[in-house]
Amino acid sequence: MTTQRTSRALAREAAGLCITALGVLGVLVALGALHWAAGLSAAMGGLLAAALLLRPRPDAPRSAHVLRWAVCGIGYSGLTGCAFALCVPLGWIGISLAAAAAGWWLATGQATEGV
Repeated sequence: MTTQRTSRALAREAAGLCITALGVLGVLVALGALHWAAGLSAAMGGLLAAALLLRPRPDAPRSAHVLRWAVCGIGYSGLTGCAFALCVPLGWIGISLAAAAAGWWLATGQATEGV
């Protein structure tokens, strides 16, 4: 029994990925037409969600883990920047949530598990 995919299945998957990417792009452009912060917030939220949900395997190279956390930082920084641009207290809420998450991470001992 072979596990190789047929060319038809690969073509269908590639077409599905292209259509999905075009749909996401359309949503971001439409949100950006409403207000620049809406489009940028949606894009940064998508980056953050993707980085948090798509975890590399534990045996993956260190660079994969570093890239994941870098994308998390970019997404969260973008969301916080948009929050500051819209309403300053929202930006401070974003910074406070990041500080609370860092404190919780340190307090639970998860920071020293890999060491």
